[in-house]
Order: sequence, then C-alpha cells, then structure tokens
Amino acid sequence: MSDVGDGAPISTERGQAALIGFVILIGMVAVASAGILLVGGEVLTATEHQTEEERVLQAFIELSQNMHTVSANDDVSQSIDLDAGEHGAVVKTNTSTLHISGGDVNETIHIGAIEYEGDDGTRIAYQAGAVFHETGEETQVVSSPPIYFDAEAESLSFPIIKAKDEADLSSGDITVRHSETDPLTEANLVQGDTVTVKITSEYYRGWETYFERQGGPTSVQGVETYEENQSGTVTVEFGYREVSDAFSSGAVYASDFESHKHQNVSAENASFPPLDEEINRLMNETDPEDEDVTDLETVSGYHSLEDGVYYADEIDGGQLDFNLSDGNATLVVDGDIKTEDETITVNDYEEGNSLGVYTTGDYLASSNHAGHVCVTKNDCEENEDATVIQMVLSSESIAEIGFGSGARYEGVIYAGGSGEDWSSSCGMQVCFQSNFDFYGSVVASSVEVQSSAGEFEYDESLEDAELDIYPDESLLPPQITYLNVAEHQIEIEEN
Repeated sequence: MSDVGDGAPISTERGQAALIGFVILIGMVAVASAGILLVGGEVLTATEHQTEEERVLQAFIELSQNMHTVSANDDVSQSIDLDAGEHGAVVKTNTSTLHISGGDVNETIHIGAIEYEGDDGTRIAYQAGAVFHETGEETQVVSSPPIYFDAEAESLSFPIIKAKDEADLSSGDITVRHSETDPLTEANLVQGDTVTVKITSEYYRGWETYFERQGGPTSVQGVETYEENQSGTVTVEFGYREVSDAFSSGAVYASDFESHKHQNVSAENASFPPLDEEINRLMNETDPEDEDVTDLETVSGYHSLEDGVYYADEIDGGQLDFNLSDGNATLVVDGDIKTEDETITVNDYEEGNSLGVYTTGDYLASSNHAGHVCVTKNDCEENEDATVIQMVLSSESIAEIGFGSGARYEGVIYAGGSGEDWSSSCGMQVCFQSNFDFYGSVVASSVEVQSSAGEFEYDESLEDAELDIYPDESLLPPQITYLNVAEHQIEIEEN
C-alpha cells in the first residue's frame, strides 16, 4: 500500500518562521538602502555646495579685477558672466567705514560690500578692492586690495573702489563701468607723521590679516570687536620717524604735546614705533633662574651692581647703584618702577657704556614716589651725560615725574606708539609736574609739561649719539612720506 499522502504533516510554525525571516531581511535591506541614499544625498549636497562656492569665489575675483580696471578709465566698461550661485548676491552700500588720517588728510569714507552667502553660512564678499572668504571664525584674504606701497619713493597709494548703488545680482551677464572718482588727496606730504587707517567692517578679521601680512605685525595697532553686530574696527599705522632721529634734536618728541606757564621746551610733533615686542622678547629671554641673570626680586633695599643682566619683579623704593666701567648693563623690570630718593644711579662708567632699563609697568617719580634716576659720577644734582641711562617703557605705560617731590631724571625715556585715555594725573602718557628736574630727551605718545617750577633741559650730546634700544628694523612699520587716496564709484548693471 502506498504511503503517498499519508506521511507526517509539515509544521506550520516552521513555515511562519521562514516567512518572518524573509520579511525582516527585506526590511533590513530597505533600511540599509535608505541609509545609503540619505548619506549619499548629504555627501552630494555638500559637494554641490563646495562646487558652487568655488565657482562664486572665482567669479568674485574676476569681478574685483574688472572693477579695478574700469576705476582708472572713464571710457572703459567690462562685461563678465557672473556666477552668483543659486540664491544670487547682494550689493550693499554704506555698511562700513574707512577712516584715513595723516598730514593734512582726515577723511571718513563710507563703504559697502558685494556679498554671497551659502546655505551653510559661508560668505564670500568684495569690499574696497579686496575679496574675502569667511567661514565661521576664520576670514581668508582671497584677493588683496589694490593698496600700493613704494619703498623707494616712500609713498602709499590707497584707491578705494566701491559699488555706487545697491542691487540684487543673479547669475548671468553683468556690466561694470566707472561712474566717478573723488581724489581725496594727491601726493600729500606726511613726512615725520604717521598714516592711520581705521576700518570698521564685518570683515575686520580679513583686513587685520591683510595689514599684518603687508605692513608687519607692528603696523596693526589694535582690534576692537562688536558682538552685537558681529563687526569690528582694525586700527593700522604706517610711518614713523627715522630711527637715527630719536632724541637727536629736541627734548620732547610726541604726537600730542602741551607746555604750561611759558615752559621753554624744545618739542617736535613726531611718531615713533612702540617697542612692546622688544620688551616682551627681553622678558621671555631673561630667566631669573638663569646663571647669567641676577634675580633682584622686588627691589626695596640697596644693591651695588656692575655690568650684566638683571631681573626684577618691580622696584618699590631702594636703590640700584651701577658701575659701568667694564661694560653695559641691562635691567628688566616686569612691573612698576616706584622711585624713592636715589633709585637708579650710575656711579661710574666708561664712555660709550650704558644702562638699558626695560619695563612693562609705569615709571612713578611723583608725590609719594619721589626719587631720582641719574648719573652720580660727580653729583646727581649736576648734569652729567644723558646718553648713559636709557629707559624703555611699553606703549601702555605711563610716566609721572615731579609734583612736589623734587624728582630728577637724567637720561632718555622711550615710550613710542600711540594711545588715548591715559590713567595719569594729566591725562597723557608722560606728565612732568611741578618741582622736577629733567636732563635728556623723551619720546612718547603724548607729553605734558605742567609747570615752569622745574628745570627741563635737552642734552646736546644726544645729537650724534647712537643709542642701541631698537629691535630688528625689519619689524618696524614701513616709512611713509607721500600719501595718495582716491574714492572710485563703480556702476554694476545686469544685462
């Protein structure tokens, strides 16, 4: 008898498990496929964005070059195929300011920008001849502005090129043509003065990078940021008096000087570069634990010293008495110098030897800090030699001498740079108050001689003196004698 049809029954549970496994497998494949599509879509979108940014960047560089070309010629227009991306670009006017001062020039120019913004917040912008690429906290200078510095002619030319009217630009053909030029100045003489440029802009970080690269780190004097509108102000300074001119013909060199009660002081309006980097370098290189450095800690007692290198946290009274018969001495003070009686003195020296004093703090020789810095080879009260003691202050330091203290200073004081809102009693960087005695020369941002009750005399031996207080001259901002500034307005039209 046949067993066909009468065998053991097939389990329905096994069939269901196989079916469920198959469904799960199909689901896993679907999820994986969706994930691949999603990741692939994100990669594709990112690539598309990057490609668009690269095209727009090249288009803005071409636009900048064409605007520069037509700015110098009334009869020339340029047509270009502008790639402004999917969402286009916008032309803004009067969103930023550029202030230039120096010599007889004191001009504020309103500038705008041509901007593209990607979906990820990346911005590409043309402003005053420069093209910037901004991503988050970083702003790159893609194309430099047409600022020309001629070292041999000592001239600075700054053509400010900007769009005339606001507009929205789509991708496609546009025409740029010269509208008008305002020659703010032609070959203006600024010798012996500085040229200061202040740019307030959303792209201030890019301007800072550009000027540091072109003028050196000492050219940028300050950067102020405004979080409320994500902009900032970059202050740049070009030009300075020749190094050989420091202390060479007058008692005071300052951008701002006042003398009261008919005080006869030989003063010149002049700017010299700050030596903050030189002071910081000495601070970093002068290790108190080094066997070649003498650590004086906080000076409050008497010290008899010779040539060599010395470090002090501050000077709070006491006396440092140097004998420079065998060589030079360097004193680095990472704090204030508060004088009392005879504070820094040179009792003997060989001609040509000197004491260099570098401090990050203030020099206070007034009121409760009465005291003297002088050469005592004969007598501290006698005028000896102002070339021996050379004190260098930071551009943020103040100096106060006098005010009933009978303080005396014999030597030179160098506090180059520029600044405002000083915390001194006279509101300037260096204050000479009543009942003081000064013999030498001083370089500072601003100086006030308050009273004729003191003696203020220039040491003529400084005329031919070679004082070695400057850092590498390559670090100094470029010298400027002539300044040329012009404002060019360009029309931009879609074809």
